[in-house]
Amino acid sequence: MLYLAMLMLMTSSSHGQSVPAGQNSLPDITSTSTLVIVPTLVRSPAGELVTNLDAKDFRLTDNGVEQKVSIEEVERQPLSVVVLLQTGGAAPRQFQNYRDLGTMLDYMMGSSKHQVAVVTFDSQPEEMWNFTGNVEDLKDAFTNPGHGDGGAAIVDAVNYGIDLLKQQPANARRILLLFSQSQDDGSRARAEDVVRRLGESNTIIYSIAFSPEKTWLKDQFTKPRHENAPYQFSPNMAPLLHTFDLGTPLGVALKAMRKDTAAEVAELSGGEHVRFNDKRDLERQLAILANHIPNRYILSFRPSANVPGFHAIKVEVVHHPKMTLDVTARTSYWVAGAVPRS
Repeated sequence: MLYLAMLMLMTSSSHGQSVPAGQNSLPDITSTSTLVIVPTLVRSPAGELVTNLDAKDFRLTDNGVEQKVSIEEVERQPLSVVVLLQTGGAAPRQFQNYRDLGTMLDYMMGSSKHQVAVVTFDSQPEEMWNFTGNVEDLKDAFTNPGHGDGGAAIVDAVNYGIDLLKQQPANARRILLLFSQSQDDGSRARAEDVVRRLGESNTIIYSIAFSPEKTWLKDQFTKPRHENAPYQFSPNMAPLLHTFDLGTPLGVALKAMRKDTAAEVAELSGGEHVRFNDKRDLERQLAILANHIPNRYILSFRPSANVPGFHAIKVEVVHHPKMTLDVTARTSYWVAGAVPRS
């Protein structure tokens, strides 16, 4: 079990990153070498899963421009999962509901080959149980979690989870299971940083929230505009100031994170957000997610444009004559910098 508290303090930069720049940056997305993965769940108006669609049935746009879509084969793809478990703030009241999480996770993983790790967090990530193929090894994390402080640093925890998943095999589906309150309380990383990092990665977040606490993303949106130092996304880009027009797609995402951090990070990634009230409700919600995880379409496309920054994705089902279908899909990705041209 690795204690992370001092590590997080030592590696936080002035821009709120949880790790030093360069160690965890992902390759720039290019239109010639990188696929953008878009997890997509399709349901009927009655909530039944629709699993018989082909690539031609989907219409996907990138910043309004239609893209050529493929469907990736994931039936035998291994799973790499990080469980992010809030232990600070009001979370200790939920500990009794978490005691059987190991059994629930076994059910969720099904017959897929998998590796699972656990990170607990309060105002910062605190403890880690390393990846294992045997969920029983994680039992202590669920039955005896330590009481944290008053914080709930969701953004910092998600950042740390992304870092852990990057160490897993490239062919694995990367999943974060976030058990937390709805709103961030205490993260050092800025909201736009986690939006960027989610946009650069192919990580799916499933957020399982207990009754919302009326806390807010501290220091994320209260400081004067242009107060923070410029952030250098790439050597090929001019510095970007920490200020956004809330009417743009990126601004809308940041505004949504202020209202409900847990729900928005799930939506940005193409995952799902559910709430629970008690242990029975938690088991019911996890059973639903266990059915949804293997039945997501994994759409992919190679971007036709390599414009740096935030890209809004929209997915629709266009060839279904009988009914209008409900589509839940990844809503964005991020291009870190243009590829230099010779």
